[in-house]
Parts: sequence; structure tokens; C-alpha cells
Amino acid sequence: MAFPAVRLTGCFPEAHGFVLLDPARLDRHLGADSAGRDLLELLTTTDAGDAVVRAGIAIPLMGVDVGYYTVLVRHVADAAPWPAPAPSSPGGVLGTETGSLLLCGVGYLTRWTPGHPRHRRVSVPPGWYTTDIRRYDHAEGTDDAAYEFLLTPTPA
Repeated sequence: MAFPAVRLTGCFPEAHGFVLLDPARLDRHLGADSAGRDLLELLTTTDAGDAVVRAGIAIPLMGVDVGYYTVLVRHVADAAPWPAPAPSSPGGVLGTETGSLLLCGVGYLTRWTPGHPRHRRVSVPPGWYTTDIRRYDHAEGTDDAAYEFLLTPTPA
């Protein structure tokens, strides 16, 4: 089932990256005591980060230059809002049981607060999605540039 595209403006890549994740699945995977912990260190210095990505809990986007970005999360059936993106890269598989996702700067993982006011909420139908990540330079009506998480429904 398609869903309306979600356009998030003024997104800043804390620690040079973004992450799109299911907070309920992340907390369940890491344990209820994950709030307040330094998840960035845990996820980048142990096997926990690879396990979270393999489980389809989070899709990281790293190596983002400092600036403000428009980030679009859209269903593959919706038309692209801008022409000629840079080549896309596969982001992996993302699953959500509740349909409630978060987009946040990677730096916010250093003191994980699921309800932080700077996290951006994205609603999609519950299910599994393959993702492609695209960058758009000089996209009309955006901040400095734009990124897009393109979601394609897939069986579990």
C-alpha cells in the first residue's frame, strides 16, 4: 500500500550522518534501558551496529557534509519530485511493526532519547521495505541539497 511522501526540511547531519530507524524495535533489540546510553559508540565499536542493520531496525546514511538538508521519505510508486538524482545506493532492508519511524542526526545517538524534539517522525504502513538512498544537488525548493529514502515494500 502506497503512502504519502514525507518531506522533512532543515535536517542537520549531526556527526556527519542521518539514521532512519524504528525506535520501538531498536529499544526492544537493545533492551528497555537504552534511553540515555551512548548508542553511537555501542553501534560503531561492537557487532551491535551490524546486527541492528541486518535486523532491518535502522538504515544509516553516513558521510554527509555539514549543511541543512531536505530529507524525503517516499514510496517507490510516487513520482520523484526532482529530476536527475546522483546515482542511488542501496540502503538495505527496514522493517516496522508500528509504522512509526524516526529520522535523526547520527550524533543524537550519543545520548539516546527516543522522544527528543529534534527527531523527525515519519509514518508509513507497517511492514518491510527495501531502501534506496538518493542525493539531489541543487534540488528546487530544498535546503542546501536533498536526500531521499525510497521505500519499496517487500515480503518479510
